[in-house]
Amino acid sequence: RALIIDSRIPDPRRDAGSVAILSHMRALIRLGYAVSLVSADGSAHQGQTLASDITVLGPPFVSSVEDVLRRQLNSFDVVYLHREDIATRYMALVRRNQQKAYVLYSVADLHFLRLARQAAVQGRPELMAKANQVRVAEYRAALQADAVLTHSEAEAAQLRKDLPQAIVHVVPWATPAASTSSTSHDRNGLLFIGNYAHAPNSDAVQWLVHDIMPAVWAMDPTITCTLVGAEMPDSIHALASDRIRVLGHVQNLDSVLNQARLSVAPLRFGAGIKGKVLESLSAGVPCIMTPVAAEGLALPDSLRGLIQSTTQDMAQQIVALHSARTLSGIIEAGQTYTSATFSEDAVTTALGMALERKVALQAAG
Repeated sequence: RALIIDSRIPDPRRDAGSVAILSHMRALIRLGYAVSLVSADGSAHQGQTLASDITVLGPPFVSSVEDVLRRQLNSFDVVYLHREDIATRYMALVRRNQQKAYVLYSVADLHFLRLARQAAVQGRPELMAKANQVRVAEYRAALQADAVLTHSEAEAAQLRKDLPQAIVHVVPWATPAASTSSTSHDRNGLLFIGNYAHAPNSDAVQWLVHDIMPAVWAMDPTITCTLVGAEMPDSIHALASDRIRVLGHVQNLDSVLNQARLSVAPLRFGAGIKGKVLESLSAGVPCIMTPVAAEGLALPDSLRGLIQSTTQDMAQQIVALHSARTLSGIIEAGQTYTSATFSEDAVTTALGMALERKVALQAAG
């Protein structure tokens, strides 16, 4: 049995973290585990439908994460803690009440790294102090867990360097190919996808609208840009114009991906793997991205030209690809890369490797 503890019920329409943890739950099921989920915010309800074969624990039968851990004493083989705040809050209780459990700590992304980069980009020393506090908490959780999961090869390398005694595994999440009903010739415009409660996205969209798009329009005034994503504040809605379309949250990303010729991920800071990049490439929409947005992705040489650093370089690449006769080579390379690296089989294999030590320890015990 495997117990997943998250801060709230995952919603794949909300953020990449939800997509990732649902993917890992499905992988656990394929590995033979009975999977249960409990949320720290109490939003889960017993019998709630999340996905087939996933049991949601909550009222009226259990009142909290603590209730699950205590009432189901030593009944879980694996406990999966998602993100640092959950690991910090529940690690000791898990060790006390689930003594046979193999504890996985999924960092999602290294929050301290994102905060430190934000502090440097925005000139905010108070965020650097916060980053140092978060780093201590994240590293403490990593040392207390039996194994650490990260989606990013870059972050795995940093964890192994800083914490050589930690057991670190790179486990991606599955990104299914989106249904596409149009070719690149039928599409036009640029697409930005993001959850706007996430600071890197709010910063990126301001750079996009105020700097990158004016540079694009100086070369081609006909290119439009569409902004979509959850938790969009009024300040983002106010960016709407005749060439900036603001849609906010959309139920199905395929509907907008099918219309866009390109997407853009102009992140100035951040950490981890970027779901918006994977979703775009898997849908056959080339994504022009900064090095931060590409971090952790072993992109093939055929896609390296999508990575640009400056306002002018990003604008020039947007115009060049938007006006290109064909994008078929880039589209095929992107879909081949995501289908091989971020498949269900790849996730299951990687998560199975992360649990091999558990099997060995149980056999030895």
